[in-house]
Amino acid sequence: MAIKYEIHSIHNSKGEGGEQKFVRLRDHEPMTSKQIEEHIEQVCSLTRADVQAVMTALHGLIVTELSQGARFYLPQVGYLSLSVTTELPEGKTMEKVTGNDIRLRNINFKPTAELLNEVSRHVKFERSKFTTRSRQYTEEQLWNKMVNFLKENEYICRRDMEFHFSLRQQTALKWLKHFTEKGLLVKKGASNAPIYFLAEKN
Repeated sequence: MAIKYEIHSIHNSKGEGGEQKFVRLRDHEPMTSKQIEEHIEQVCSLTRADVQAVMTALHGLIVTELSQGARFYLPQVGYLSLSVTTELPEGKTMEKVTGNDIRLRNINFKPTAELLNEVSRHVKFERSKFTTRSRQYTEEQLWNKMVNFLKENEYICRRDMEFHFSLRQQTALKWLKHFTEKGLLVKKGASNAPIYFLAEKN
């Protein structure tokens, strides 16, 4: 099956007033753990319980090896390695960096050449007939829509912004942060799933 793609653009990307176009792939939802276990069970002699045990052991081994500064090799897949950054107090130079100033930023993945070549031979791309790009609003337009939504609902969340106003996740979060910082919304709830209420008028 061909992978759908869209052509997006970044306006004034280099500060010269122009725009830079780029390709964005339409991602599919990843397989769940259960789906992976069931698939492996069907294609080899391992049971789902065996697969779960292997995954658990592999996870523990990856944590141990990466925590000790080693790269981790997944046979026929690729390498995992650490990416770090520094958080220096004001006035402290790089020459005086200590271990306490270094933070883990990410875990990098580098595929093997064999994996990259094999995927390359099978992958196909097809331009999407529909766009997932966020709908464009002025601040006033979007705020009016949000106020109307909040007249009928107690609160609004990121998923509401995505579904009702055709926004991508990052754009929805950006607008919610913007209106919260302006004092128009009040953020409450868990940090990983906040909800937003209209701010009370003084």
